[in-house]
Amino acid sequence: MAPQTRLGGFKLLKEVVWISLLESNQNKGFPAEFCHLLAGEKINLLFLTCGNHNGAWGLDIVADPDNADKVFKLIEENFGKIKYETVRGAVLSLFPHKSDPEITAALLDVFGKEGIDPNALAYSNSAISAVLRKEIVDKATKSLFEPFSFSAYRTPADWKLAQKGKEQLYKEVVASYQEKQPKIYALEWQDGQELLRVNLNRRDLGVMGNAFRDFSGKDRAFSFLVSNPSSEKTATNLLFCLPESGRQDSTNMIRDLIPETLMDRISPVSVFSMNGPHFGDRYGIASELLTAFDNARIDLLALSCSIHSITGVVPANQGDSTIDAIQACFEVPSVIRKP
Repeated sequence: MAPQTRLGGFKLLKEVVWISLLESNQNKGFPAEFCHLLAGEKINLLFLTCGNHNGAWGLDIVADPDNADKVFKLIEENFGKIKYETVRGAVLSLFPHKSDPEITAALLDVFGKEGIDPNALAYSNSAISAVLRKEIVDKATKSLFEPFSFSAYRTPADWKLAQKGKEQLYKEVVASYQEKQPKIYALEWQDGQELLRVNLNRRDLGVMGNAFRDFSGKDRAFSFLVSNPSSEKTATNLLFCLPESGRQDSTNMIRDLIPETLMDRISPVSVFSMNGPHFGDRYGIASELLTAFDNARIDLLALSCSIHSITGVVPANQGDSTIDAIQACFEVPSVIRKP
């Protein structure tokens, strides 16, 4: 049995609604339009990922059940016959992961062994999050105690006891104020990255854990990772960024493990990341950012909003205009360029 990785803990945001959308009409502004509609209805997003492939957008969002019908109505009234699906479930967040591929590898590996099929995945600055169907939540939380140990609790029973009476504290709430410019702690920027998009059957997510373990052995930390809906119901897309220097090795590792997988690569790209005190409890923040990108003609490739963080991927040659757009809609005290 492999040694356990020691982590700080995990949290579960229960009783949420996951909605997945595919927009195939090559509408570049679709994410901004969709988030603007949600902001207009004061709907708070608990989780958002989006990715672009050949002009088509895939989005995964998580909202409070009280807002679900409003979201469905907005989709049907504004986007017609756009393809979407939805389930009730929870968001499981594991922290801290420090962008370590080994932690993602262990999570996907145990999920694969247990037949746990997450609906969506996303990195933030502090955690990796998985959206799970309601009926597999208990199984998923129990499975974490095989590859990981946690400082606050030793067993699933300890964790359940620690959650008693705290369920409501974990529910995100909409802030009652609106800043002229949302504040962030810092804008982190990383050049010299490549974006890989891997289309694979959901049953192969566990196999991808082996590739991520190989990346860890070669000291290739992720700077970005999300899953993205696929046009095939049994498939998913994984979008992740690694240092550009090892790109051939990265694709060869994946093809050796899953020969039939479809894979695209965009290089070079840049990754930005920021978190703020109200990113998790104020509607409209994603809308402001995406609208600013549209106005500046920035070709956003992928985005993740989870656990008080926003992380995104843009073409390397659009770095200056991306930073300008972010500074125009956020209060940015500093820009930190990571090696």
